[in-house]
Amino acid sequence: MATDKLSAPSGTFAVPRYYIPDFSHAYKPARALFDQLKWEKGRWRADALEFRFKAFCCLLWAAVEDPKWTIHTILNKSHYDVSKWPIGYRAMQDTVQQLEKEGWLVKAHPRERHRSQRYLAPKNSPLRAIKKFKVSEMYWVPPVVSIRRGDKNGLDRAPLDVELMANKKWKAWIAKNIVPPMEALNDKLLSHDFTLFPFGKSNADAFSQPQYQRIYTNIAGFKQTPDLTHGRIYPRNFFFPSKDQGWRQMTLIDGQRTVEVDVHASSLTLLSEHYNYQFSLPDTDDYYSYGPLGDLNRPLVKTTIQAVINGVSLERKSWPTSFKEDAKVQHLVGDQDWSDYSSAILAVYPVLAKLEADLGLRLMLDESNIIIRAMNNLLDRGIGCLSIHDCLIVPENNVGDAKEAFCAAYAKMDWKPPKLRVE
Repeated sequence: MATDKLSAPSGTFAVPRYYIPDFSHAYKPARALFDQLKWEKGRWRADALEFRFKAFCCLLWAAVEDPKWTIHTILNKSHYDVSKWPIGYRAMQDTVQQLEKEGWLVKAHPRERHRSQRYLAPKNSPLRAIKKFKVSEMYWVPPVVSIRRGDKNGLDRAPLDVELMANKKWKAWIAKNIVPPMEALNDKLLSHDFTLFPFGKSNADAFSQPQYQRIYTNIAGFKQTPDLTHGRIYPRNFFFPSKDQGWRQMTLIDGQRTVEVDVHASSLTLLSEHYNYQFSLPDTDDYYSYGPLGDLNRPLVKTTIQAVINGVSLERKSWPTSFKEDAKVQHLVGDQDWSDYSSAILAVYPVLAKLEADLGLRLMLDESNIIIRAMNNLLDRGIGCLSIHDCLIVPENNVGDAKEAFCAAYAKMDWKPPKLRVE
């Protein structure tokens, strides 16, 4: 069967923690399929087949779930050592190899750098005999610190830099220098109670103790001394409720209603303090509506400035392709002219005419250092808080404390106090 017809390495990811519980209607059919596999005899651990069955279940789910019967999973031992997946490397590797050996899976696309091999369940594959089903998830949390490849799209989902994180020298350096601060931050959060409303429903009756992970981007390249940027913190074991639907605003900290305190135009503010670009921001309440920008769509001005700081050139002739691929941004653009926005932005912020590569990622690192310092400031004073990117979520009575924490974090870097806003 020709496998070069797939134009892109698409496919559903077989997550190494999905399994079919024995009460599921799919359990018996999946077990019957698994029992057809002709495993080579060997000196296996007593639970080896059971783990291979779990690996089989997550591969089966991915195949059935995917509209093109195309799947991929992680087949790199170092990745398992770093991520501590519940389904082990050996079980997954052996199962994929056995399915491929018996023709139930075939390679579906030439492997690309930093991408897993894609596999296809061909038309005659017994995997296609199973109808769609739901899986359960074994408990797992990502590493408290991750370093990922230089990829500006989906920084928290970019490929893990396994070679760096598993390297003996850098593994020890990571454990000594960047893991302890995150563990200390998470320990402080344990002293507070948080009630979130994901999907509009309170988690008050279920255990919920927010913990964070920190994700860096290594822009140094393959097997080089790392150059770590980005460094934002992301939820490690919880989901932030939707802000658009009002669920995040229902968050309680230590039983108190909360508000958000954030830095207005954080990227512009940080850029104005950068040693290569220092400039004075205009004397205005809103940096995105100043001067000729006031005649334009403010959300689109904000999105465009952020894109420019992250690498989009103002010298281009039309809207970036990425704007057209994002439905929300495309809706903002409508029939508006790129040149109206680029010329107005240049008139107000000429510094944006030419910025160094990866500047956006470096500013994110400054921003993340500030937010972590501000969180520690509050937690050390017994004030519970949460954060998402450049904002602090605090009890209503602690708005002043949050403002002080931000100003102290900026002062620590010898920067002017930022313009803050409260929602």
